[in-house]
Order: sequence, then C-alpha cells, then structure tokens
Amino acid sequence: MKQYIWCLFLLSLLWQGCSRSTTGPQGGGGQADEPAYNKEAALTFRSRTLDRDTSLRVYMELDVKRDGGTVTLEKFVNDFSFIYYIQADYNSKEVLYRRGLKPTTEAVRQTGPGTFGFTFDVPKLNIPSAVLFLEVADASAGQKLLHDILLEFKPTRMSDSYAVFGPKGSFPHLRSYFSPDDTLRIANLKGSAQEMVVTRYAYDFEPAASPMGAGNRNAPKVLPIDTTFTLRTNQLFQLVDPGLYLFREDTTQLQGMGVLITDDRYPRLMQPQNLLKPLIYISTRNEIKEISNSNAPKKTLDNYWLRLASNNEGKARRTIRAYYRRVNSANQLFTTYKEGWKTDMGMIYVVLGPPDQVARTKEKEVWTYTQNPNFSEINFTFIRKPNQFVEEHYELVRYPEYEPIWYPIVEEWRSGVVDR
Repeated sequence: MKQYIWCLFLLSLLWQGCSRSTTGPQGGGGQADEPAYNKEAALTFRSRTLDRDTSLRVYMELDVKRDGGTVTLEKFVNDFSFIYYIQADYNSKEVLYRRGLKPTTEAVRQTGPGTFGFTFDVPKLNIPSAVLFLEVADASAGQKLLHDILLEFKPTRMSDSYAVFGPKGSFPHLRSYFSPDDTLRIANLKGSAQEMVVTRYAYDFEPAASPMGAGNRNAPKVLPIDTTFTLRTNQLFQLVDPGLYLFREDTTQLQGMGVLITDDRYPRLMQPQNLLKPLIYISTRNEIKEISNSNAPKKTLDNYWLRLASNNEGKARRTIRAYYRRVNSANQLFTTYKEGWKTDMGMIYVVLGPPDQVARTKEKEVWTYTQNPNFSEINFTFIRKPNQFVEEHYELVRYPEYEPIWYPIVEEWRSGVVDR
C-alpha cells in the first residue's frame, strides 16, 4: 500500500509538470513578473523594465493558451497587436503617452511552446513614476486583455538598471529563481563593467502565517550571512550552493537584487521532505508537529494523505494532484526572496486557487473571490512592501474575521472535496 501511494505521488507530480507550461514568478526585482493569474485569463504576462538613460526598455513575455494546439511564431505575429498608454496613476484619466505596436517575426522571439517575448522602448516622462497599460488584442480569439506595469522614471534601486541574463542573448530572465546548473550573468543596458558584492544567506524562510494571524512567523531581524564574495558584471558564473544571494554595487547599500538558487526540479517539489512542508496550510497543530519532527518523510507523507482520504486511493490521488498543482503554480507566480508557496500570495493561492478578480494600484493588490459555497464574496488585500531583496513583495492584511471562511475551505481539502 505505502509503495503504491508513493507511486501516486510521482505520477501526480510528473503529470502536473508535463501538463503545465513553466512560467515566471511575480518577483525578482524591478517591475518584474506581473502575471495574469485570473481564472479566465487566456494569456499569462511576465514583464520588467530596465533603465536606458532617456528611456525605459520594456521586456514582455506572453504564454498563449489555445484549445486548438500550440501557437506558432507566425500565428502569433498575425493574430496579435498591442497598444500601450501611460497614465500618472491607476486612477488617473489623463493619457500622457500612447503608441501602437505590431509584432514582426524579426522582433519577436519564441521562448517555448506557445511562449513569446519581445521588447519596446518607452520615453521617460518628467514625473517620478507612472503606470503603463498594455492592451493586447487577439484577433483569432476575438479578445482584448489589459496588462499593467509600474514605471520608475528615476531609478533608485539596483534592479532598475541591472537584470539576470543567460550566457547569450539580450533578453533577461523574467524570474528570480535558478538552479545550480544555470550559467548566468548580471548586466545592464549600458554595457559597463562593475564589481558586485554578493552575499549568500542560507536561511530557510518560514511559510506565511495564517490569514487570521499577526504576520510573519518569527522572522529574524538580521539574517545570518553564510558567505560573501565579489563578481563582475557581464562575467559568466554559476551559484552552486542553494540559498538566497543578494547582489549589491557596494556594501554600504542596504538594498540590492535578490537571486534564489533552488534545486533543478523547482518550481516543482519532488522530494518527500519538501513535499511535506506546504501541508502546513491545511494541517492541525499535531500534524504540523509530526511533519516538523519527522525522521522518515516518505512514510509521514504516505500516512498523511492516506489518513485524510480514509485509505481511499482514488481520493488521495485526486487531492494530491490538485494540491501540488496549486503549490507548483504558486512557485511559478510568486517566488521572490523565498519560495512562492511560502509567500502570503502563495498561501492564499494554494488554499483558494486563482482569484476571480484582481484590482491593483501602486500601493496594493486586492484579490476577490466570489461564487463559493462557503461565502458570497471575500477580499484579500496585499500591501506592496519592497524589501532589500526584491521590489515586488506583498504582505497580506490579516483579519480575525477570515476564520469562518478559511477553516471550511481547509476542511474541503482535508475531506478531498477540492479536485482542481
């Protein structure tokens, strides 16, 4: 029985890895990775900007979902057109700048099956910041979608000017996590060479606290430093030891650019000890204690899911698949200085799934869930709080009033009702 359940784990995780395209997180510095995680989204957006003195270069990557099969480069160029306009704020009605874009086969790069990247330059306006709205028209599907990007016209952070690139090419990675096998380089658009101070933190960050709680779990005021070394920009390197790496131009700077080094399977979790950790969101105190103190993670994992499913193998398989699909997606979408499932957004996403509506301003993001048997409508507000590692870090506003909504949904997971 135990061996069979472990096979269910492997099959479920391999299935979700093959059925979902890999997407970037919502983090990594600059204006990186603001994906459309709405349930009805036909496109997934990832973006960031880099400073170019008199202009900003916008990097866009789109995942195109089509029921009819994989979209080719030629079809993407024929079907899609773009218009962007800039406003001073989300609530402003005045358009400060507007321009249309038509992709060409020369300008667009295909980065994967149904995934396409392109760039365009935005002139700097005489204001500190603004919001760019990109309207995407898909002629084939008869749809128009809107993506928004925060623009900083006066760069103040290292991540406004520098990005992580691969060994070749001029299109940066639109994610903040990498494996020890990845060959990387830090560069800006000016081509200048500079020595960077790199600090590695081996600290294992705690998962998000309950939505009814007071905040982060015992977060240290000062992270213990593991190692410090230097690297030059445009120099190829590999970071072989897992952990959080902070790149800074000098040691007097508090803020820098964070890079998370994970194992080569991430954003999927495959090892039993890693698969146990996200269960904290749907577990009792005794179960959390058992998980935390386990010396046999595979056995603990098997026992956990079998116990919840009352030894019903079909129910266990469905729940395993659904739960870790959510964890995988949370890692793809929300990884910042820590794994995506550990973030506040990741926690809500894992338990409740993608929101029905998303409202965004410069200071916050509000997720709305509707049409749930447990409630008519509920909002979760995430406040944007940039830290020294990443720009796109959000913290949940917690309320005790979430309790009568949260626990019934957790109980659905525990009883195997959630199957998507």
